Amino acid sequence: MADKEDAHVKMYKKEFHEVKYLDVKCPICNNRIDEYGYCSCGSGDS
Repeated sequence: MADKEDAHVKMYKKEFHEVKYLDVKCPICNNRIDEYGYCSCGSGDS
């Protein structure tokens, strides 16, 4: 990674490939919900 941190690292303190996903899917977009309770569309927030 370059000198400047990307927004994901600043926000979550880890790179995108380090995020763990739950076995739960968002009822709106049908994508997996991550360990923070978020999905891709943002409407599946817990």
